[in-house]
Amino acid sequence: MLTTTKKRTTCKVLEIRKLTAETSVVRIERIGLEFEPGQYIRVGIEGDPEIRDYSVYSGAAADYVEVLVRRVEDGLVSKQLCDLEVGESVSVGGPYGHFKLLEEIREKPLLLIATGTGISPFHSFVDSFKGLNFRLIHGTAKLKEAYESDFYGDHYFHCVSREDGADFKGRVTDYLKTLDLDPETNAFLCGNCDMIYEAFDMLQDKGLPTAQIHTEVYF
Repeated sequence: MLTTTKKRTTCKVLEIRKLTAETSVVRIERIGLEFEPGQYIRVGIEGDPEIRDYSVYSGAAADYVEVLVRRVEDGLVSKQLCDLEVGESVSVGGPYGHFKLLEEIREKPLLLIATGTGISPFHSFVDSFKGLNFRLIHGTAKLKEAYESDFYGDHYFHCVSREDGADFKGRVTDYLKTLDLDPETNAFLCGNCDMIYEAFDMLQDKGLPTAQIHTEVYF
C-alpha cells in the first residue's frame, strides 16, 4: 500500500484520455496514495528504472490518480506512458513537493500562472477546493493546447504565442505587464523556468511580496 513513506508501488492504468496528438491524461489506481493538491509523484513503466516527476492532475477526493503527460518522441518515459493500454502497470512513488495551496490563503485572491503542462497542479487545486477566488493564465504555443479549459469556466485566460484566436496573442509575461494586482493576491507560477524567473520579477515590481509568490519549475 502506497503511503507518504515514499515507498514505490505498482498501479494499473485505468484510462488514457487523449487531449491532443501529443498530450494525454493517464489515470491510474490510487491504492491509498495520500497527497496534497500541488504535489507530484514519480512515475515509470513497471520494470524500467527510468522515472519522471509529474504533478498530480486529479483532485484530492478522487478514487484514482491522474497525471498530464506530454509525449516526447525521444523521451525515456513520456512516450511509453502515452502508449500504455488500459490494464498495464506503472511504478509510482511519492508524493513529493511543497507547492501547496495552504488553508490560510485559500480565501485570498489567487493568480495561477502556467505554461504548457504546468497547468497540472492548478487542475488539482480547482478540483480539490471549491469556491476559490482565482484567475488562471495559461500560456501555450498553440490553441489546441488549452487542456480541458472548460473545467475552469470564466476563470481561464489563454495566451497563445504562435496562433491567433486566443484571449491574448503573445507570451504570458507579455500579458502580465497589463495586469493590476490586488495586494492580497497570492501568485502561483508553474512551468517553463524562463517564464517563472521573468514573471517572478514582474510580480515583485507590481508590489507582491516574495512570500506571496510560489513557484514550481517544470522544464
